[in-house]
Amino acid sequence: MKKVIVISAILFYCSFVRSQYADLVLFNGKIITVDADNTIADAVAVQDSLILQVGTRAEIEPLIGPDTDVRNLNGRTVTPGMIDAHLHLMYYGQGENDFVNLRPPAVTTIQEAMDKIKARIDESESGEWIMGDGFFKLEDMRLPTKYDMDPISPENPVFLNSMGGHYGCANSKALEIAGITAETPDPVGGIIERDSTTGEPNGVLWNHPAMDLVRFNQPPLDPAILAKDVIYGQEKCLIVGLTSYQDVNTRGMTRVLGYYTAVDSIKVRAFLLFTIERSKDADISLGNLQIYKGPKLSLGGDKFLLDGQPPTSYTYEPHPGPSWDLPTWDPDTLQAVVIKLHRAGHQLAFHAMGDAAIDLALDVIEAALEDTPRKDHRHRIEHCMIPTDAALERIKRLGVVVSIQPMTIYQSAQFYVGFWGADRAKSFKPMRTMLDMGIPVALGTDYPTTAYIAPKYTLWSAVTRMSEQGFRLAGDEAVTIQEAMYAHTMGAAYAAFEEDVKGSIETGKYADMTVWSDDMYSIPVSEIKDLYVISTIVGGTVYNNPNVFVNDRIEPYIPSHTQLLQNYPNPFNAATSIVFELSRRSMVQIDLLNVRGQFVQNIVNDRYTAGRHKITFEAALLPSGVYFLRMKAGRFMQTGKLVFVK
Repeated sequence: MKKVIVISAILFYCSFVRSQYADLVLFNGKIITVDADNTIADAVAVQDSLILQVGTRAEIEPLIGPDTDVRNLNGRTVTPGMIDAHLHLMYYGQGENDFVNLRPPAVTTIQEAMDKIKARIDESESGEWIMGDGFFKLEDMRLPTKYDMDPISPENPVFLNSMGGHYGCANSKALEIAGITAETPDPVGGIIERDSTTGEPNGVLWNHPAMDLVRFNQPPLDPAILAKDVIYGQEKCLIVGLTSYQDVNTRGMTRVLGYYTAVDSIKVRAFLLFTIERSKDADISLGNLQIYKGPKLSLGGDKFLLDGQPPTSYTYEPHPGPSWDLPTWDPDTLQAVVIKLHRAGHQLAFHAMGDAAIDLALDVIEAALEDTPRKDHRHRIEHCMIPTDAALERIKRLGVVVSIQPMTIYQSAQFYVGFWGADRAKSFKPMRTMLDMGIPVALGTDYPTTAYIAPKYTLWSAVTRMSEQGFRLAGDEAVTIQEAMYAHTMGAAYAAFEEDVKGSIETGKYADMTVWSDDMYSIPVSEIKDLYVISTIVGGTVYNNPNVFVNDRIEPYIPSHTQLLQNYPNPFNAATSIVFELSRRSMVQIDLLNVRGQFVQNIVNDRYTAGRHKITFEAALLPSGVYFLRMKAGRFMQTGKLVFVK
């Protein structure tokens, strides 16, 4: 009986020691932790998908066990996994897989768009809906209308979404199905554009309320297909270094179900906000959805849209778009719905580009807080393009988080100046001012309603405020690369109540990291946008960028010399793991010997590649006792001791 107790104690001890080993170790790099002290380390250990320890190589080496995946960074830089605070991943997958893709540079003119639509119609059934997506800055200097689409689509309803998603174009068949005629009034918050001579709708619809007059007649979405769109889209995230994203415009229960259908295949962590377009959507949210925090998928609350893109931005002064004084919600209705969701404890986000839209968001947030005070609500304003000084003061006082996308400067800086005027553009996404005031800022891309998904463009734009053409917009609002990195990691995590598990490389947090080609903290600012991602690590799983040279990838550690490591557990009962390392591809022979050095049996006799290898040795048929392992690999030979106890 005592013998059994002793053996059990030995096995428990071996198991305990094994549990202290890391699953993955990265060493010989620059680890930018983004912790409170902005610590720079050179090694990090991962266990069970979490950060086990961060520090020097000497501090991390004791955590390396026989099964640890050890990877040499060769001086590369590692940051916390990049978090996109405003990304529409499912919508991106739909645009690539389900719709006719009209994104530039493949499509730059109306004729090119029509050619792609015609090709889809030619392979479709009569009456089948055709959806196109992503047209942007067409060189014809106008939007497509029904007059462009009707000649190629007499039997098929067609609807085209702009890249930004807040205006679209329908052909006559789609307008007919939707019942839109010259007598149809504009819906609240939307605009049906009409022919200047006849008053007939020309097919252009501004803002979601008008677009939905057509879109609600399209075939219902399929959660299984939407799940495939999510799975497709996340591969692009991994290539650019994203480990998490926040889809803050999840429209309808079917899209939520699509995400939940995909959950077992999710690699990049998702945070969702359910879109509230009408009062009844709040009832759907409260009646069918539950605030949920999961390791792969979380639902945090709801999102409102208070204006459209710049052409329909809600502002105090006129601009050249089709409307400047039109919010997409009736303010009184909006306030009542916001208070209802706020009382339920939901986090709320507000799409607000124009200065008047930003103030409308602050009005309803303030009303909700007066009705039901909540100290840490973290309600958000998305975009916040041209806030007034007074609005910034209210944002600070009310504890609002601002989620902005500096990369739009890279894409369209000159457009904003020409559209809103030089004076209003001076306050465009004023990140420097916000940070100096202590306003929490989260960074994202708004992809695919913008042209670029890679975080490097967001970082570069926040630091330089430069367009692709070299035009600088509101240069006084530039921030440091350290501040931009914080906002793209910890700031984005904070915006989703996730700063306790994401956003920095610290013990106990998710092992989400991005491995970069160079150190953005030390290279010239002009080179930030030329960075590329070597590997993206999510929960300790390494995803190498398939587009980089093989020599750049963070491959498993190749030992500097060949050796036989101590088997474990040892002593053992029934089975033990035998581990050895090879500095080069070799023929390996491992024999079991008794205490007299006599041959008992052969365990390994095969060729192995360079690296660390583990095989399981089952000894159930052997008598208890002390044995030796003898390993030969070329001219190398080493002997180790093992103890078998039945």
